[in-house]
Amino acid sequence: MKEKNQNFCFELNLEGDHCIKHAFWADAKSRDACEFFGDMVSFDTTYNINRYNLVLGSFVGMNHHGQLILLGCALMKNEDIQSFKWLFDCWLRCMGGKAPKGILTD
Repeated sequence: MKEKNQNFCFELNLEGDHCIKHAFWADAKSRDACEFFGDMVSFDTTYNINRYNLVLGSFVGMNHHGQLILLGCALMKNEDIQSFKWLFDCWLRCMGGKAPKGILTD
């Protein structure tokens, strides 16, 4: 994907047996939208219901029309402190170090 679009951002954290422990990605449109609408971001995770035992997390913002916009996605094996630290560090790197003013999460 990176070959087709240089603004596509992703990071992987693999376990010893080459299984995904954490993954984060954001496409060029999401990164551009975050530049303008990333002041307040909601981060939510799904309940672990898939057969791969991975939790899906989504970063969502709101544009000037009140429409929700996807700003990034993640897969996580665990919902522990280290996993969230890894994920939010990836978020900051991908978004050029610009932290949102607020993050809503459950």
